[in-house]
Amino acid sequence: MSRQIMTVLGAIPVEQMGITLMHEHLFIDLCRITRDPDHWLNDFNLTVKELAPYSGAGGKTLVDVTNRDLGRSPSNLRKVATTTGLNIVMGCGWYREPYYRPEIYEKTTDQVAQDIVSEIEDGIEGTGVRPGIIGEIGCDRNYISPVEERSFRASARAHKRTGLTITTHTVRCTAGIDQLDIFEDEGVDLRRVIIGHCDTYPDPQYHEAIAKRGAYVEFDCIRSKFDWEIESRAQWVMLLIKKGFLKQILLSHDCCMKPHLHAYGGNGYDYIFRDFVPRLRAKGLSDDQIHTLLVENPAVALTGVQS
Repeated sequence: MSRQIMTVLGAIPVEQMGITLMHEHLFIDLCRITRDPDHWLNDFNLTVKELAPYSGAGGKTLVDVTNRDLGRSPSNLRKVATTTGLNIVMGCGWYREPYYRPEIYEKTTDQVAQDIVSEIEDGIEGTGVRPGIIGEIGCDRNYISPVEERSFRASARAHKRTGLTITTHTVRCTAGIDQLDIFEDEGVDLRRVIIGHCDTYPDPQYHEAIAKRGAYVEFDCIRSKFDWEIESRAQWVMLLIKKGFLKQILLSHDCCMKPHLHAYGGNGYDYIFRDFVPRLRAKGLSDDQIHTLLVENPAVALTGVQS
């Protein structure tokens, strides 16, 4: 555990993080599998333009959880950080099975773990850019396939060797519980695990079950144009807070497709500050509680060190 976080420009003191989005994508290629060109973000100038409203709203740090074979671009992330002044934290590891390269089927769990550790310690693809988080790693369906389990166990072992937090992907199902079971079996402190996309499964009991295990509940699909979906997410946040889990909630948008961006009619990387935070204030959340959600929780989630 460290009071520093690793960004694409190097380590910084955690006090410099400020307002942080914990689950976003600046450059990503989902199109390789989906064959939909809207699922490919690769325009540097557009990315810089789209980040301007986030910076203008007071945003300081953004965690890009794009990892290997998902269109990760360390050099572009470094250029974005230099151009915008934002702290950019980059992910590593293996995403989910359709995106795996064939070699993962031929390697042992420890060999996959070593691949992850090597990226964390030595940088990626000769760029010297080092990840600051493991993930996003996930399951493609409502269960964890055998090779995905290898990825999860390898990530757990890499976490134990490097201290980096793990962030996951699971949508429209309760597989986040199964993910926690694997991490626990590997001896991971679940307080260093973020279960992603919890808001895609509309069951507060699921959210509470994750929080009770000690992990972070990440509501990271706050981007819909439909008021009911956004209002539901605000209600789930408030329910968890009322049950005493304020310090285990993380918020983000998971912008990963062109329609999510302002340029294509979407809500962009600043929507939480324009719309969602005012909703939470209207429901009675204080400025101190909002600061906990947007500043303190991300800092603790990335470092494992309480402020």
